Amino acid sequence: MPASPTAVPPLLPGRPTSTQEAWVEDLCRHLFVSFNRADHHLKGEQYLRGLLTAPGRKSIRNIARTLDDTGAAQRLHHFICNAPWNWRTVREALADYLIALTRPRSWVVRPMLIPKSGTNSVGVHRHFVPATGQLVNGQLAYGLWYAGQSFNVPVDWRLHLQPPTAGLPVPDDDGVPQILELVRRAANAAPGAAAPVVWDSQMRHAGEVISALAPLGLPVMARTPGSLPLQLVDRSGRPTRRGALPAQRVLAAPERLGLQVHDVAPGVRAVLARVVPVRPVVSGRSGESGRSGESGERGEAGELMLYAQRYEDPAGPAGPAGPAGPAGREGRGGPGARADFWLTTPTRRSPVDLHQFTRTAAYVARDSVRIGGRTGLRDFEGRSYEGWHRHMTLASVAYAVQSLTGLDAVRAERGPHQRLRPLPHPYAYAPSRPYHASRERTGGPPLSLAG
Repeated sequence: MPASPTAVPPLLPGRPTSTQEAWVEDLCRHLFVSFNRADHHLKGEQYLRGLLTAPGRKSIRNIARTLDDTGAAQRLHHFICNAPWNWRTVREALADYLIALTRPRSWVVRPMLIPKSGTNSVGVHRHFVPATGQLVNGQLAYGLWYAGQSFNVPVDWRLHLQPPTAGLPVPDDDGVPQILELVRRAANAAPGAAAPVVWDSQMRHAGEVISALAPLGLPVMARTPGSLPLQLVDRSGRPTRRGALPAQRVLAAPERLGLQVHDVAPGVRAVLARVVPVRPVVSGRSGESGRSGESGERGEAGELMLYAQRYEDPAGPAGPAGPAGPAGREGRGGPGARADFWLTTPTRRSPVDLHQFTRTAAYVARDSVRIGGRTGLRDFEGRSYEGWHRHMTLASVAYAVQSLTGLDAVRAERGPHQRLRPLPHPYAYAPSRPYHASRERTGGPPLSLAG
């Protein structure tokens, strides 16, 4: 078990890089204790520094150029693709390191699409992205992110590998096994009071997956489409007589349904309701006694909570001309109004708390592009599955160095008791294309990617 950090590197004034060296040394000392060979420790540190300093893409060749050594590229390639060091142990040590600094507010699971021009890299196949209506060639990875009070870091990854015989684009729900593995990792990462898991990947089977995760004892919050049919539940736990309603209709007219509207932030209104997700049941299967064989019958999952919020402020980068666009409006509201929908396990948390969890997911989405682009999260080039995981592991460590160094700079400038960052602008997803239209084009359910 790797040692816990005994002291945080000092907070020094100056440029954002003033404490970077201290974090690199401290992280290497604690994360590489499982390396049995001294040269592995050296190469790991060289690779980490290269991820932080190499210009352009963080390829092995560019990282090697920072060492001014003609044989460095071959040695680093062997270290990443063939050397027998355990990337799982390093990831566990990274999570332990961050938890020792401060316990997470939540764990965020989200997909990341890595476009690729060719087919030689591991895990490359075609994916349908509803937000753009395009088929994209690339890798689909799922990341588990430690989300603290003021920074976030990816601590685990799963790469989606398409079965060799499959020829269709990968539907979104095919990633469920990878996400379940990541959630189980979060359940075991921090003993004591469980931090909630925010599953920032829009899937139509979110309700069923949340129910499957109930034995882990983790609070789970999962993004879901506004078109998902839901059955409202009254205070006694009985379904209401209104029948199934799409989540977006619940948000559009909460007063008619006897639901309270909460002002969770300036320009953001939210509804919290007890619901049962309604899913279609295929009749006539063996073991379904008493069924008539008619199609369209419904089955119900366990009781959950619907948290739905609407951004009514048209200003900001995600306004009518931004990522959500005019077609991104779900529910009702003024010009530029946008909405997103989440299912959660039964919870006593307030709507304001749930809103903050969605903001945490927004921070991760933003930083995965901003910081991830500077630390090589999308830059591995190679056919090795183990090599991809080793690169992503060290890129995650570089991400931690960048995040912690930036946090030090903010603290030095504003003081330790100042708010470390302003609240982000409203964040919402572009809605997926109609389900039937996406199915016709891709041969499967629509893929709603967060990355």
